[in-house]
Amino acid sequence: MPVPDWTRYPQVSENKQGCLWLSLLDNLGRSPATIDAYARGLDQYLFFCTAVGIPAEAATLAQVSLFVRYLRGEAVPLLSVRPPVSNATLHQRLSAIRLWYDHLVFEGIIHRNPVPRGQAVAGRGPLSEHVGFRYGLVRRSKLLPHLPSDPEWGRLQEVVAQDTVRNRLMFALAYYGALRREELVNLRVSDIDPARRLLTIRAETSKSARPRVVCYSAVLCPVLAVYLHRRRNAATHSAALFLSESDRNFRQPITKWSWSKTVRRLALQADMPLFSTHTLRHLRLTHLARAGWCLHDIATYAGHRNVQSTTLYIHLSGEDLLRKIANSVEQMDMKLGNRVFGG
Repeated sequence: MPVPDWTRYPQVSENKQGCLWLSLLDNLGRSPATIDAYARGLDQYLFFCTAVGIPAEAATLAQVSLFVRYLRGEAVPLLSVRPPVSNATLHQRLSAIRLWYDHLVFEGIIHRNPVPRGQAVAGRGPLSEHVGFRYGLVRRSKLLPHLPSDPEWGRLQEVVAQDTVRNRLMFALAYYGALRREELVNLRVSDIDPARRLLTIRAETSKSARPRVVCYSAVLCPVLAVYLHRRRNAATHSAALFLSESDRNFRQPITKWSWSKTVRRLALQADMPLFSTHTLRHLRLTHLARAGWCLHDIATYAGHRNVQSTTLYIHLSGEDLLRKIANSVEQMDMKLGNRVFGG
């Protein structure tokens, strides 16, 4: 049966239950990205347990807390200090090992999961038996995504304009469609409807596992038509819309890592080191919010399963905040400004 590439996860490959769990997820159709994230998290945890002499299957909450300390970049006996991981990565690692322990409980290998769960739904009591972890082992912090200023955005567009046709098209479609990296690189020629300027995002390529339709600007049509003509005449059996231009993988489907490197190169040329592939998605959804799109329309366009994820862009746009200020305290604000600054 098909299994993950164990050579990428040396610690997991030596753990029978780790292999069984990930193979089970693979058989059930979990996405390769999900399996890879879980495998990397479990592999790091098993490495930690081996290094400090903890039997992973019999670990206690106190021993799991040492792993959290290690990920936070603090000193742990028998291991050198490492750079801290982000809050999001820390939660991803804890999710992986918690689910692995769930598997061990289900198989009857252990009787209790040492990694407590937090409160899943507002208003409910803690799902964990340990009342001290209502919000999980580590509080989740939310950071606003970085968005470029208008001058920075213009400067980046000037840099992109000097690049290849393929890269310019990928950049534009990623922005117009608010596409995730995986959605962009997995586009097929058949996903494009040039007559109506629509892109179909297939369920199997979407993070939410839901299909959706997005659009692109008419200014793209002439360039896209020429590209599609050349693409259809390319000597390849691949259905992918965007192919690699490197000698090593010539005319093979471009990978998400190659696209990340391309965007990184363009961003550095524009002196924008914080810009990433996902910034294009954040920027487009924020622009839609500024244009007055309602919350549910933005959520549909973005492919969000939960509209709560979409409220971020309403906040980033500032439109909702300005509207509330205008309807409530704008007169008082103007009075203060006139008295202090004159007018």
